[in-house]
Amino acid sequence: MDPNLLSFPAMDGGWHSLGGAELDPDFRAIVESAEDSVIVTDADLDAPGPIIRYVNPAFTRLTGYSRHEVVGRSPRLLQGPGSDPEMLRAISATLRRGETAQGKVINYGRNGKPYWIDLKIFPLFGPRGEVRRFAAFQRDCTLDQFRLDEMRNLAERDVLTGMSNRRALLNHLQTQLLGDGVEQLCFAYLDIDHFKRVNDTHGHAVGDAVLMGFADTLAGQLRRTDLLGRLGGEEFGVCMPHIRPPEALALAERLRQGVQGAPFATPAGPLPVTCSIGVSMARRGDTLSDLLGRADEALYDAKRGGRNRVVRR
Repeated sequence: MDPNLLSFPAMDGGWHSLGGAELDPDFRAIVESAEDSVIVTDADLDAPGPIIRYVNPAFTRLTGYSRHEVVGRSPRLLQGPGSDPEMLRAISATLRRGETAQGKVINYGRNGKPYWIDLKIFPLFGPRGEVRRFAAFQRDCTLDQFRLDEMRNLAERDVLTGMSNRRALLNHLQTQLLGDGVEQLCFAYLDIDHFKRVNDTHGHAVGDAVLMGFADTLAGQLRRTDLLGRLGGEEFGVCMPHIRPPEALALAERLRQGVQGAPFATPAGPLPVTCSIGVSMARRGDTLSDLLGRADEALYDAKRGGRNRVVRR
């Protein structure tokens, strides 16, 4: 059956043809009984459009909206804070060219709960080749996306501490370097003082307990916008966006004092440790290597100067 001949139910219970031909009764039954959500809208993409003209029963099961609640409204009512504006703009641009658009998007049901869909939107043409309607076919892929997110989360997390791993932290830092406000970006390099002595004296189980306590202590001192990651061994890093040098130094000092202030619980009993911190503010034109290099030099200066201190470069 040619999708250009798709019809949709009228509000009076009859059926309207989109292509000027009678809809095959078997095809009508398929649309109504399909497991995938089907939405038909008019062709006006400018706000407040496009306007929904038809949804099938699978749509109401997926979203919680009844047919009467959405007909006459825009599919934008399904969008929310997690919707990707770039993806939505790309879909709109494709449809304006009269082409088929597809993508994976997050929508929100009537109860506010998010769900993921594989979306494919076809233009439906009139007898003179003009776009008269759009038909959207949506397949729920929430479970698949959840599994993908779980795999991505595992790939970006340090197994021991649960913090971001080296790759995730450096990727985030690189993104921040390429964004606006680069001159208000700070990176702090942290190292637990004499950590090898802890492992050699008490064993790796105690060393692991120190690492976990260290990470938890740092995380409790940071702002919501900061990202903490374990770079390897006893070395950690913190990406601090939108912060000025005095504030960055003050935050680094709070981290140092927080670590020094309370012994960490370990299988060998409470164990006090200290840390050294190297701080570097990003400069316009910096590469990731530039920023990390200065922070590493500052950390070296902190250790050479006696440890348990903050040094900025």
